[in-house]
Amino acid sequence: MSQAQQPQHDPFQELARVCASKRRIDRLHAREVLLAIGERTLSGDEPGAQALAARVRELSAMRASDWELAVRDEILMASTEHVRSVDPRFLSRPDYDLHYTVEARATLEARLRAAELIGIEIPAALLERVAAADRLLEPLLRPEEPPGDPRG
Repeated sequence: MSQAQQPQHDPFQELARVCASKRRIDRLHAREVLLAIGERTLSGDEPGAQALAARVRELSAMRASDWELAVRDEILMASTEHVRSVDPRFLSRPDYDLHYTVEARATLEARLRAAELIGIEIPAALLERVAAADRLLEPLLRPEEPPGDPRG
């Protein structure tokens, strides 16, 4: 006998509920919505991402400033995590978790793309800090070069 599956959580329904109830819209609401939209964008489903972004603009229209604040807070948190994770003091450690850093950077990119689609501008200074962190991370992402050709 199979168990009935639990309905999946819909971050867009939750956003609609929180906007209608006048409860606080927090960065966790923003995280789920941004990731859903951003992952569609990164997977190449631009029309789907655009449709979700339009839905978010509609759902949050009456509370646009609260929604934008939650989005900026979420992106600030994810960006700060990325910037701190590529601190040069940690990069050469043998226990450095490169996989985690790369995964976290991918979800940051999803958030950034979603914010752009929704129409929320991210401060240039924050984007510059992310870009600087990316430059520190980039050498670790290159495949190791094989030793030189022994023939010469």
